Amino acid sequence: MQTLRDIAPYAALAAAALSLALLVLVLILWSSVRRMRRAQLVVMGRHEQRDIVGHVESLDSQVRSLREAVEILTDQLDEQKRHLDHALTNRAIVRYNAFRDAGGEQSASFALLDNHRSGVVFSAIAARDFARIYVKHLRDGVADRDLSPEEQEAVTAAVPRPLAAGEDGPRAARAPRLADEPRPPAGGPPPGDDERKAFDALAELADPPPADPRPSSGA
Repeated sequence: MQTLRDIAPYAALAAAALSLALLVLVLILWSSVRRMRRAQLVVMGRHEQRDIVGHVESLDSQVRSLREAVEILTDQLDEQKRHLDHALTNRAIVRYNAFRDAGGEQSASFALLDNHRSGVVFSAIAARDFARIYVKHLRDGVADRDLSPEEQEAVTAAVPRPLAAGEDGPRAARAPRLADEPRPPAGGPPPGDDERKAFDALAELADPPPADPRPSSGA
């Protein structure tokens, strides 16, 4: 009994030291968890309660949806580029004197063509006592009526290097694709459910959900 009384102070001191050590260990672990939680918030943001695996799966789904949306926009952009080759964006004017007694180059030929040399050519012939306007249609460089030398000069000036029938211009060149899956055919049906989901994912990325006001359990 005397022995127990002798070792009691030492046992109490050892228990106090052990408790202090455990307290220090708990504080260290709590600090580590808090730092980990702060780092986790940088990666995950203030979303609903979920683990890293769930967050990675959500990010993977958003990336796939974003890729699908980019593919859809790429197809639409390629189609619009092909339409631009058929737009009447090239023009040229040639002024000249149609008659010897008319000076000042009052006559003119105006060509309005696309990249395939399809379009129209207007000619305004002015004399001292009359003026006439002629309109000629071209398709792939071939006019429905014979062109005058001035009209041919306007056509050549508007489109020096025309595209062949069915040829795409440099603006319609294919951009590198991100997806490794087979692409859908261009000019297909209007966007369906998958396309809407892809664009919805884009909207979610542009407008993230509001932060959760509840305090985090790890803080």
